[in-house]
Amino acid sequence: MKISLSFFLLFFCPSILFAQKLNYSTSLQKALLSAHYLKKDVLIILNSENTNNEKENPLFSDQEIINKINLHFITYKTNYGDTTLKAIKEYYNIENCPNYLFLHSNMELFYRNLEVDAPKERFEQILNYAKEASQQITIKKAKKDYLKDTSDVTKLKQLIDVLKKQGVTNNAYYIEQYAKKLSPASFDDYQTVLYILEAGPTINRIAYNKAFTNRTIIDSIFKKESSQKRGFILNVIANNTMTNAIKTICLADAQNTANFYKNQWKNNEYNGQKIYNEKMLFYYNAIKDTANYFEIATNHYDKYYMSIEMDSVKRLKLLEKSDSTLRFNPGWKAKSFPNGLNEAAWNFYSSGTRNQKRLLKAVKWSKRAVQLDPNANNYDTLAHLFYSLKSFRRAIKAQEIAINIAKTNGLSTKDYFESLMKMKSKTL
Repeated sequence: MKISLSFFLLFFCPSILFAQKLNYSTSLQKALLSAHYLKKDVLIILNSENTNNEKENPLFSDQEIINKINLHFITYKTNYGDTTLKAIKEYYNIENCPNYLFLHSNMELFYRNLEVDAPKERFEQILNYAKEASQQITIKKAKKDYLKDTSDVTKLKQLIDVLKKQGVTNNAYYIEQYAKKLSPASFDDYQTVLYILEAGPTINRIAYNKAFTNRTIIDSIFKKESSQKRGFILNVIANNTMTNAIKTICLADAQNTANFYKNQWKNNEYNGQKIYNEKMLFYYNAIKDTANYFEIATNHYDKYYMSIEMDSVKRLKLLEKSDSTLRFNPGWKAKSFPNGLNEAAWNFYSSGTRNQKRLLKAVKWSKRAVQLDPNANNYDTLAHLFYSLKSFRRAIKAQEIAINIAKTNGLSTKDYFESLMKMKSKTL
């Protein structure tokens, strides 16, 4: 059955016909459908998860801005917790918000901008940049061109460039194919080696090994490039290798990733072993290898987290308050202690284990996390652990505290309340 455009406009997006305000769609699916029929693109206004604290941008009450947006875009306003955006966030590495995301109707991201407080003149420039970007080659088109002739290195590089431009960092497969097509002399060129590293080659594969053949160039890159770029290169290489390790259940790739991080701490064996353990814990947890996870975690969190005096954490908090840059330095951070303990405790709970010794160990970690940072999430974990131990009264009390803390901080209590009801009815 064909739907006429006039019928679609009248019943699916009547506000478009009489718009004096932004054409907000009520869901991503409806926004994409409207964009498809109207041959427009989609503007997603992505707020933080706690949208109650977000103020409406005064620009969206400006009739001139409204007209410009409505002319070219269907608007969808949502928050970072929106599950319909999960695939987009993961593929395009969208981690920051508030954010403006511009998509084609097939869900391809073509432009993004974090300047949510931009003045009117600057926001008009953002809209113009987005309109220009919408006309450029898409990832889908670049892939199609490459697949027509996979031997064409120019088309392959074009695809990698488009992927990188749109924020896709897992280009390990394509950079592997690209490296195979280059001559040995190419790896004596600074820009070529840098280009390969920025694409995130998998550790100990062809692209990675060839890129590291010229140590002089490698040393030069890690001296000359900005700390931001160096950090990006290290993270993208490690993340892509670990992603492949989990996807293929490859222990060697997981160990390569863990060693890659450990080698950044050659002058500090204590921190080096700590980060090695944590990367292996991440791997075992991801592939649901509970036996290895429990074995490493039990000793790891006692040694690196529980042995730290609370006064030391308090002093670190004070230092971070007086010098905000410390929060972004590698190594120990005040939040890392309660966060790490809470994560481990929750992983023990969510594994479904009924081993009382393990659950009591997790309770011990969870209690310390609550002491260090009495937030709603930490109390929620403690409540779930008490429930698993059939200590229902303590579980309910901890969950009620979690709800009260969430309310005090203006956070959603929906999930916490649902868990509380299940605890009371013993159906969790």
